[in-house]
Formats: sequence, C-alpha cells, structure tokens
Amino acid sequence: MNILIVDDQPSVIASLTSTIDWHAAGIDRVYSASSAILAKSILQTENIQILLTDIEMPVENGLELIRWVRRQKREIECILLTSHADFAYAKQGIELGVMDYVIQPASNASIVASVKKVADKISFQNNSARMHSAGEFSNYEINHAAKHFFKTWPDLQDSENFDALLAEKIRRLNELGCPCREEDSCVFFLTVIREWYALPLPELSCRSRYAEVMQSVFSFANGYTTTYSKDDSHFFTMLFMPSYDDIKDYFEILEEQVKETLSCSIGIFYCPASFRELRSAVRYVTAMEYLEYKNTDSNVTRLYPTAEHRNLDAASQNYRDYYQQIKQYIRDNVAMQITRQAISDHIHISPDYISHIVRTIAECSCKELIVREKMRYARALIQTTSKSIGDIAVECGFDSFAYFSKVYKSIYGISPKSTRK
Repeated sequence: MNILIVDDQPSVIASLTSTIDWHAAGIDRVYSASSAILAKSILQTENIQILLTDIEMPVENGLELIRWVRRQKREIECILLTSHADFAYAKQGIELGVMDYVIQPASNASIVASVKKVADKISFQNNSARMHSAGEFSNYEINHAAKHFFKTWPDLQDSENFDALLAEKIRRLNELGCPCREEDSCVFFLTVIREWYALPLPELSCRSRYAEVMQSVFSFANGYTTTYSKDDSHFFTMLFMPSYDDIKDYFEILEEQVKETLSCSIGIFYCPASFRELRSAVRYVTAMEYLEYKNTDSNVTRLYPTAEHRNLDAASQNYRDYYQQIKQYIRDNVAMQITRQAISDHIHISPDYISHIVRTIAECSCKELIVREKMRYARALIQTTSKSIGDIAVECGFDSFAYFSKVYKSIYGISPKSTRK
C-alpha cells in the first residue's frame, strides 16, 4: 500500500517521511509533493492508495486537490492535515469522502494511528469484497449478527453477571476496531426513511449504501459505527466518538448526504447513553418505530430515557452542578440517615433551594431521591456481591430488614430475595 504526503512546508515533509516507521503502519512506499500541481503529477503516474494532504497551501489547497481526485474517479482514501479545528473544513471534508482529519501540530503517533485506520479500512474492504464474491458470508447474515449484538446487550437492572457480560461486549467491540472502555458513552439512534425522491432501492442495496454514507460522515470525526436494519426504512446504529459536542451538526450532514446519495429524506432519533445503560437506550429508541414519528417538527430529535435525563439537559449549568453534588453526597453517605439539612450544610445552599433543584430535575422530593439512590446502591450489591441481604440493608442505612424489603419492593416491584434469585 502506497501513500502520498502533500505539504508546502519542506520541514513537515522531511519530518513525516524520515521519522515515521511507515512499514509498521502497513505502508510499502511513501511519495511526497510540495504542491497540489506536483501531487497531481504523481497521482497520474503512480499507484497511490492513501493521500495525506495539508489544507492550507498556496495556489491550490488540499480540499481542491481532493476534489480533483474525486473528479478523476480514483479510489483513494484521503486524510486532511490542518492547523485549524474548523467545523467548516470538517463539513467539506465529509462531503468529499475524507476519511480523517488531523490537527497540527500532531505527534507521529497520531498521524500513524490515522494512516493505520485508513489502511485497515482499505484492507477490510478488499477482504470483504473477496469473501462476498466467494459466498463466505451474506449481507443478511451481517445484519442479523449486528442486530443480535445489541438485542442481547446486558441490562443493568435485570442481567445476572452484568459486569462480566458487559466486559465481553466491550472486548468484542475492541476486536472490531472500536477502542472503547466500559466507562465510556455512546449514542444509539434510529434513522427513518420518510420519503423517496426516486425509485426506492432494494433493501440490501439501501442498507449497503446507507452504511457507506454513515462511515464517510462519522469516520471523519474518529467515530465508530455499527448498524443493522429492521427493514428497508428503519436503520439502528450505535455511534462511538471521542466527543459528542457537535453531534447534531454531524446528524445534519448525514441527513444531507443521505438525501444526495440515496435520493430520500430521513428523520433521526438519537439517545446518548453510557455503555452501562445502553440497553435502556436500545429499548427506548427501538420503540420509536412503533410511534407516530412523522409528525415531529425536527428531522433530528434527541430522546431521553428518563425525565431526569431530559431535565438535566435542559437545566442551567448551575443547576446541573448542584444536582450532581447532591447525588454524590447521597452516594458517599449511603449508610447514614441523610437529611436535607445535612446536604445543605455540605454544599452550602439552603434546604429549600435543594428541594427546588431536586424537584426540577428529578421530579420528586429530596426524601424520595435519597431513598431511590439508596435502593439503587442496594440493588447493585444484591446483584454483584454475595453479601447477605440483611447486611446490605444495614449498609444502606436501614435498621429494620422488613422495612428495607418493603421500600425496595415499592420501587422495583419485587423483593430483594427475588432479585438475588
């Protein structure tokens, strides 16, 4: 596999070509050019698979060079180098099918990681094409496997051995190229095709084309996606990205790209969740296919698994900070008889203000929140430890086992003993 590096600064080219072990990144030969004009000459005569180009160059910049490559119908994966983290560049890059975006100054490790990701993608596509032509797997089987992967995601509330099951899912994601950890978060979302502007594509073709557009949009932001379809108009996707700050911007780009590539309009319903709570997000998002989603005002709609999630997102930063401090105090003192006044003394705001914040975000009283957090902690101990339920009751601040069981059952609908069974 060959790479062409384009930059108008000789020092940058010299550094990239001489200080990086390109062979370890899967690169056989490295070419370089100090301008777009020289780069075109090399691209016309040499077999290049990866183009690594600076954006800011005189006469003709890196984006214009990539536009020329696309007009030539060349199957070349592109990576942009730039000293400006400008989303306008990101949007243009996605429209041009750019695979990645590296901010300068970047370490050799960052550049190698980007190139290796692109090289791995090329190798995977080549292997997939060979395997598909040989009949070793089918589009249907891949879709079924992805669907099963998320339908069997462990439930924090109901799964025995939850931590072990979650660790196995995370291990599998890492094997598939998603560098994530158990404490990370993701976005699970539903894409609904609302209207076709041309003859609808067959289900397999639609699924394949949609997956290509998805990869083009989110790989640019170092995102990992895995998608399955229920039919030819409902696509469910898990998205893992280093940052979700611009997530709505990327969804709007996805909407534009799907409209241009598949000739249809779409609606997107998304729900951020931690990996530990992903199962609830999957249940919530998949339920949207049965609801009357066509009457929503926006094409991109955020979903919230609970009122607490929705209210937290709408609350001011001041409210969010205080609410997190309140919950943290409860968790740190779960064995104590916690009062509103004790919380007030700890975080230095009035008891009435604490009640107002809790009512606004959790939609319950401060006393109810304390009980809820104690029961959540108790449930985790019941499911993940061998401690006796009596000891767990004491650890959660209850002197009476009978009263502890009564409160627990009022929240979860079953007794502590039934939960353990």
